[in-house]
Amino acid sequence: MASNGILGNNMKLKNALVYKPNTAGWILTISFISMTFIPRSLDDTMFVDGLAYAAIARNMSHGLGSFWQPHFADSFWLTFNNRCPFFCEHPPLMFGMQAALFWLFGDTTFVENFYNLLVLVATVLLLSGVWRLLLRDNDFVRKQTWFPVMMWYGLRVVWWSMPNNLLDSTMAVFCLASVCLQLKAFEKNRQTFYLLVSAGMIVCAGLTKGPVGLFPIAFPLLYGFVYERRELITALLRSLALFLTVALIFSMILLNAPAWVLLSNYFEGQVVSALLGHREKVSNDWTAHFYLARLLFFNIVPHLAILLVLKLIGKRLKLEGTIRQSSKKLGALALLTSALIVLPMLASVKQGDYYLMPAMPFVGLFFAAITVDVVQAIFSRITVVSWTIMVGMSVLLVCTMAYKLLHQDRDPTFEIANDLAQIIPSGSKIYLPASISMCSEIHTPFQRYAGLSIAFNAGETDYSFLDNPEKCVLDSLRRTGEYRLTALRHGAFLAVRGRER
Repeated sequence: MASNGILGNNMKLKNALVYKPNTAGWILTISFISMTFIPRSLDDTMFVDGLAYAAIARNMSHGLGSFWQPHFADSFWLTFNNRCPFFCEHPPLMFGMQAALFWLFGDTTFVENFYNLLVLVATVLLLSGVWRLLLRDNDFVRKQTWFPVMMWYGLRVVWWSMPNNLLDSTMAVFCLASVCLQLKAFEKNRQTFYLLVSAGMIVCAGLTKGPVGLFPIAFPLLYGFVYERRELITALLRSLALFLTVALIFSMILLNAPAWVLLSNYFEGQVVSALLGHREKVSNDWTAHFYLARLLFFNIVPHLAILLVLKLIGKRLKLEGTIRQSSKKLGALALLTSALIVLPMLASVKQGDYYLMPAMPFVGLFFAAITVDVVQAIFSRITVVSWTIMVGMSVLLVCTMAYKLLHQDRDPTFEIANDLAQIIPSGSKIYLPASISMCSEIHTPFQRYAGLSIAFNAGETDYSFLDNPEKCVLDSLRRTGEYRLTALRHGAFLAVRGRER
């Protein structure tokens, strides 16, 4: 009896150690996400596109513009945005959702940061869900939901984009939700319900950032090719059902006149113009088409290095041939899905780093699938050492986060915009010198934080912004007696015409 008790205790200890990778993995993953997400959410620095989207949502919540007629400002730095009297650069769904948060919480930077957090949490949950749905024959690997999340968030474009309030991150959530619902449909009796909701998610993705969000329509075909080759007709019918449902929903939306005006102008001015090369270009030669492909390669270099290290460790521990069939299939599906998303975008020379965001969950799934079995085998051999290393790395990441929070760099334009907000009434225009009049880095923070539009003619407004002016310029303005000069931070000045001294 005593020996049985000792044996039982040893088995419990062994089981506890075996399952520690999941706990230690989540500690490591959450620490890395916190280190890259929290300081950048609190430094009042955001990419210009995210600032513009936050300003549009804030304006919408204040009654400036509407869902189908979004309003950024009375000025815009891109000459492409002249097709309609409102902001028709993108579909409006994200603006509408964020506007609801502005309505709830008021005009505060908490809103866009909280929204980014919601997008992050939703992506983590959905990515974990897809992992569990596709790995059923190995309970241990199935429980390592931290692993695909870490492989996803470890891609540089991901941890750069997530705190930046980008349309692509929101679209990726809807696409991932559609895939997750489809996987449920493939294994459940309620196929029709899950496929209908999945189609709704595809529509939401399209209403967030256009055609690139429609790729989940083809996902049943990819799934059928990898998992159900004998039932490709069924897979084709599923994709056809999704296509018809999405087309029907969009047709009903376009019957609404304001929706038609916005979406048709968006499609012609953004999608068609980009395909014809009439929009922004990453370069002026043929290599522009491969910008995203090159960027994707540079993003996965660390993952390739991890693969190499794991291969060397596996060879040392004689772990060759440990990748299971289910992991191989998941890797193949993730690779095909990534290609389905990225390859069509190469047709245009208008490309940006964050365009990769909808593909990144599947890139993360691919690398997680082809390495997880080796990682499991390594943990089973050196469990305590591996667990200790992961916890030690987590502590280092948390310390790095604390250091970043204590030594934050502030955005000068944010501080200047806040100074202007104390002087100039919201809704006013401010003149910029010609050399900086088309700088998006000024348009967006001035509108987001001070509610200011840019005047391209000094006669349109009494307010003029001077960035680091020379002393002779200031003296000249003072001598006219028409301007009151106010010093702003970072060497800038505001010249107010026709105001008492």
